[in-house]
This record gives sequence, C-alpha cells and structure tokens, in this order.
Amino acid sequence: MSQITDTGHVQTIFGQTEMVHVNQEILQRVTALIQWGIGILNFLLCLRYLLKLMGANPSNAIAQFVYSTTQPFLSTFEGLINSPQLGGAILEFHVLVAIAIYGVLGWITVQLLRIMFIQIK
Repeated sequence: MSQITDTGHVQTIFGQTEMVHVNQEILQRVTALIQWGIGILNFLLCLRYLLKLMGANPSNAIAQFVYSTTQPFLSTFEGLINSPQLGGAILEFHVLVAIAIYGVLGWITVQLLRIMFIQIK
C-alpha cells in the first residue's frame, strides 16, 4: 500500500522510498544516439543498395568497407526476397526491407523510452 505525497514521492506504509527520476537531458541524449545510430546504419544500407545496383567493383576499398560493415545487419534478411541480376547490377530487395525494419525498430525504441521516462508536468 502506498500513497503519493505532495512532493511527488511515493511513501509506503512500511518505509519511505522515492520515485526514480531520469534526467531529461540524459533521456534526450540517449534517444538522439539511437536515432544517429539508426540513421548511420540506414545510410550505409542505402549506399550498399546503390553500389550493388550500379555494379560497383567489389574489390574497391570503399565497396569492401560498406559490404563488410553492413553484412552482419543483413544476414537475417538474406534469402527473404530473390535478388535479380541485370548485367552487373544486383537488385537486393532484402536491403530495402532491412532499411524499413531497422527504421521502424529505432522509432519504436525511442518512443518507448520517451513514454517510460518522460516527466509529465
């Protein structure tokens, strides 16, 4: 059994405990880091899609970096949709699915953090 006092703290019958308040600046920084991380990931995934679409040389250092960096994030989606080839170009549709799913997961994570920790005045 507990009651909320006029100071916003929860006072229990058996002892006194205080509500945990998350610093709002920290919450903003954490959500911004999540958004930056998802943004960078989606940028690299878009770059990979364009490089494959244009038939970029896979032995090029930039292409190798993009392919090796994004591969762990795409392993779940490989084989989901066929990747047709037109000459040297490869249409990796599973990359587009991954971009959408990672974007939605990032948005949901940020919204959940805001719902759980934002202070209502």
